[in-house]
Amino acid sequence: MDNLHLLEAFLLFAAPGPTNALLAAGAVKRQNATTLLAAQACGYGIAAAFWLSLRSLVPAATVQMVQLVAAAWLVILGFRLLAARRAEAIENGGISILATTALNPKAFIYCVAIVPMDIETAALGIAWVTLLVITAVTGSMWLLLGGRLSGGKRMADAISGAALIAFALLLVRP
Repeated sequence: MDNLHLLEAFLLFAAPGPTNALLAAGAVKRQNATTLLAAQACGYGIAAAFWLSLRSLVPAATVQMVQLVAAAWLVILGFRLLAARRAEAIENGGISILATTALNPKAFIYCVAIVPMDIETAALGIAWVTLLVITAVTGSMWLLLGGRLSGGKRMADAISGAALIAFALLLVRP
């Protein structure tokens, strides 16, 4: 992978999205940053391993299926966050981040569109590690941003919930 591919990947994972919204909300709620980053790494690691191993077999309809499943998850999680009362503010950030990240279309885009299709099989491992390093850096940036915000747990849940529903609607738009 050349520098342009690395820049594309960095910009893709630094862009606002569901995982980054949950990371920022977790930082606002003062959740353990290591747990959140580990959950993000596991989610992207699982998704990338899956997509990198199957990318030569991916039919065009798969993109739409991934988008629909991801959108459904985001709507469920978004409404769950919006419905949370102050006393029951969502605290299982690690599990939510892991599931959201595993379903995040960014891993699919990285594996199918950014990693060159003519890359040697042995180099796919390097592409996988590159994804984990880039997402650790961009995830840390979102945690730092979230740590600078205030408004409390309920506000973080409401903003994240609304953002997740908006991302879901963007995924299923024609």
